[in-house]
Amino acid sequence: MSEVRGSTAHGDVSGSDYSGAAVTDLNTKNESESSGSSTDVSFNEQTNYVPRRRIVMIFLTCASVDMVALIDQTTLAVALSIIGSALHAGRQASWIANAYFLTSTSFQLIYGRLSDIWSRKLVLLSGLFIFFFGSLAASLAQTAPQLIAFRAITGVGGGGLMTVAQIIVSDVVSLRERGKYQGILGAVVALSNGVGPVIGGALVSQSEESWRWIFRLNLPLTLITTACVFFFMPLRPVEGSWKKKLKAVDFIGAALTLACSALLVLGFTWAGADYAWDSAHVLGTLIGGVATGVLFILHQWKLSPLPLMPLYIFRQKVVVGAVLTMFVNGWNFVVQVYYIPSFYQLAFGYSPIKAGTLLLPLVLVQTASSTLSGLMVTWTGRYKELILFGWVLWAVGLGLFSTINENTSLGKQVGYSMLTGFGIGHTLQPSLVAIQAGVARADMAVVTSTRNFVRNLGGTLGLAIAGTLLNNHLVDALQPLGLSSSEIVVIIDSPLSRLDGTPHDDRLRMAVLDGYRHGFRIIFILGAALAALATLLAFWLLPNIPLDRNDDEEQKTIAKLRIEEEKMRRKEKEGDGSTGTSAV
Repeated sequence: MSEVRGSTAHGDVSGSDYSGAAVTDLNTKNESESSGSSTDVSFNEQTNYVPRRRIVMIFLTCASVDMVALIDQTTLAVALSIIGSALHAGRQASWIANAYFLTSTSFQLIYGRLSDIWSRKLVLLSGLFIFFFGSLAASLAQTAPQLIAFRAITGVGGGGLMTVAQIIVSDVVSLRERGKYQGILGAVVALSNGVGPVIGGALVSQSEESWRWIFRLNLPLTLITTACVFFFMPLRPVEGSWKKKLKAVDFIGAALTLACSALLVLGFTWAGADYAWDSAHVLGTLIGGVATGVLFILHQWKLSPLPLMPLYIFRQKVVVGAVLTMFVNGWNFVVQVYYIPSFYQLAFGYSPIKAGTLLLPLVLVQTASSTLSGLMVTWTGRYKELILFGWVLWAVGLGLFSTINENTSLGKQVGYSMLTGFGIGHTLQPSLVAIQAGVARADMAVVTSTRNFVRNLGGTLGLAIAGTLLNNHLVDALQPLGLSSSEIVVIIDSPLSRLDGTPHDDRLRMAVLDGYRHGFRIIFILGAALAALATLLAFWLLPNIPLDRNDDEEQKTIAKLRIEEEKMRRKEKEGDGSTGTSAV
């Protein structure tokens, strides 16, 4: 067997010969060949093509992992205002969501590399355990700071769930076949995003304390998923001692990503709402975030023996294109999932259940679109045209969303949602196939985690900036009424109290509605502009790369031999057992 080194990804991937070696040497050099930075730790290359019947079980397990991670996020989206009021969170309410996204984003990168060092199965089980503990603690929280802290812990576990599940699917099927499986996983993602707000709306409508069931719901789902992973997920043990593996983990890089994300999110959350844009608080955190990001890049380039984000992967144009477009994808997608229900609640006074239901047309069409796009990638071996088509539809859909007002018919609202959903479904999963096609097998895990990290970073920043835009427009709408700063803060903290039908000053109620409607309009216009930018980036930076790798047949043959060896070992054990029994 030939040896695979991380440096094999440095060249033109479309014509390279991918080895099916069992062991990958982690003497991986960074972008600078002269840096001399390396590590003597090695790990098993975890490509593990399996028969179709085993793929089905693995695939269903990965789908359940995705469902657990996403239902947690989307059930919370429609309940933030109610939870904030119940815990008297005020403007801290946005951090109940931001805390999860912050830690889940920051830990995306390290999960990809940990799965290389310790094995996919062990890392996935660890993530599920942390997720379970965080959800249990969140369901018992008595104050807003407690809930924010427990959501941050939940995010540490949740950060690895979808990433490792995607890596596992990529381990067990060829690149060409990956499209249809990742497409169906994308459908599970979309369906979870649609069901979540409806479930969340139904749960929080029961009583003042019923919001706790949003987090309690995670507990049985996580236990069932953990059992599926334990029993059905194949394990390829990774060689090496725990000390060497622990030494190989880039803890400094992980700390820098967390610090960078936290400072940027904090700065954009404060800007305009708590402090002026030119204040020391805002400028200090934003400059600190950028500086920490630069330190992270330098650390990955020159100092880290085993980088979480090896910079040489960006020598491939398709990797650059996929990363940039996924930043926009994360921004637009997370903002839509969280703010479309809020849009209907705050701008039109709809109930949580009705607001969550109006998200369904988008996600149901996204479900079908994701499956279709995945199948098309497998059938045609091409992804660029599908991605371009998706971004164009997404831009048009968000542009139409910005025109919705109190006179827009329900049919038009549903139509705009369906158009947007069809576009989303064509951008997400094909981009995963594209970025994986751009690197060698040895870098597949880190490039997947890099893609997901950048996508989640876009979502986290988008969520923070969208919240700031909304608050700023609400303040602008309220200022002509002559309200004091403290009165405006009270309204921002509890906006639903001005829209619940109780007697209030009509001018105040209309000012709140107008402020939110204008703020949401700006958010949708910004999203449409970003989608248009992503269309151009995809056109320039996402070339079609052949999806049939040179060693696919070799990998399938190796897998068959491995299965035969397992059968032989089982027969030998059964024979030894029967011999021992007869001897007794």
